[in-house]
Amino acid sequence: MAMKDNDKHIQEERRKSPRSDIQIWAVERSGNSTSFHLLKNLSTNGFFIEKRLPFPIGTVVHLELELGPEKIPVKGEVIDNYKDPAANYSGAGVRFIDMDENVNRIISTYLKNL
Repeated sequence: MAMKDNDKHIQEERRKSPRSDIQIWAVERSGNSTSFHLLKNLSTNGFFIEKRLPFPIGTVVHLELELGPEKIPVKGEVIDNYKDPAANYSGAGVRFIDMDENVNRIISTYLKNL
């Protein structure tokens, strides 16, 4: 279901920092399997991951992001799912957890250089 304008406003109010539109691949490794996911936006507090079958809310994800020459491990918790059947678009909003200070610095620098 697509978000209503009022719902978008409420979601934006929850964000602690602005998100930048991007398109970068994130790698998820779990056991012997590797999955690639497309990130559509990024901030120092989280990101939106495009995914046909979004993770359930509350899921903790471990990903590796390639930000320029840096490959950084991140951990996040899925806090929201979004699906727009008309646009065939779905994914999950993820908030970073247990963020290392160095990783936060790398993300901040990457975003400033966009």
